[in-house]
Amino acid sequence: MNESLIQIRALAWKEIADVRRTKLLLMVTVFMLAASFVSLLVAAVALKADVVSYNGARELLLSLGKPLDALAPPAFMPLKLLRGFVEYIEIIGAVLGIVLGHRAAASERGRNTLPLLLTRPLSNMTFIVGKCLGNFIAISGVLFLTFALGALGLVAIGGVALSADDLARIGATFVAASLYVGFFFSLGFLLALHMRRSVHAVLLAFGLWLVFVLVTPQIGDTLDPDNQVGAGVFRTLSIAKPQEKEIMKSFKTSETLRDSVEQSSPAKHFERLSFAVLGIKDTYANQPLATVVQDRSGDVFWLLGLFGSLLTALAIFPLNVNHLKDN
Repeated sequence: MNESLIQIRALAWKEIADVRRTKLLLMVTVFMLAASFVSLLVAAVALKADVVSYNGARELLLSLGKPLDALAPPAFMPLKLLRGFVEYIEIIGAVLGIVLGHRAAASERGRNTLPLLLTRPLSNMTFIVGKCLGNFIAISGVLFLTFALGALGLVAIGGVALSADDLARIGATFVAASLYVGFFFSLGFLLALHMRRSVHAVLLAFGLWLVFVLVTPQIGDTLDPDNQVGAGVFRTLSIAKPQEKEIMKSFKTSETLRDSVEQSSPAKHFERLSFAVLGIKDTYANQPLATVVQDRSGDVFWLLGLFGSLLTALAIFPLNVNHLKDN
């Protein structure tokens, strides 16, 4: 086997072993699993309450001899129960990525083993690939466990059997989540490797997390006029789509600014893609998965581009050994 591949494999296995011993990682993972499961439980309880209300209204109409035409049954789409699930991954998953990325560099810096490693016949590329590979495997494992819990929760709590299409949609969301968390891992790893002080690196990483995950999505949602009412302003006022488009022409400049702010957030791209794939957004409900992915291809390319750009930066920026010793 090629010497570089042996070194990459050894580094990857070392990373996986180190990650398993990280108590903070265990805490973040458990918190994400617990929060996601609670959100799924709350959504399932709310859905069952709607079903009970519908059945009660149906029985009342039947007892009165009234027709059931005006009583539409509640639309049951089990994947919609994963809305809160996705939102928790959006927030906590990003923290998980930063924690792993910072740990991957800081653990070596703290023991001053990184400069020693780089004096060996080990190229920068081999070092970066081995570190990233081990942590990506760990991230995929945590997310797989999370999504498996979600799928089992849908069956156990929702009381429905998932179809092959449902599983494919959950799998597509898992891939999107892996890219999203991988982006934040790469961000934390890049900053921890190239900033002189690791404490400054983690502060900057969480500052960027605050901007990307909380600030810019909130700005975009707040500036959207259709978000000022729960069901949407246009839907509440029964304004048809052609009229809606005419009205929005008056807000073209502000809408362009709002959309630009949202486009800068990887969290928003992950949310838009996941909500579409899972049918949480009504526009994409009951549409084929391939059609949904094609329509949201912009979000796919953004996630791939953001993730790929950080991996490229990790690969091309040379490591400065003088920066790798914390003061």
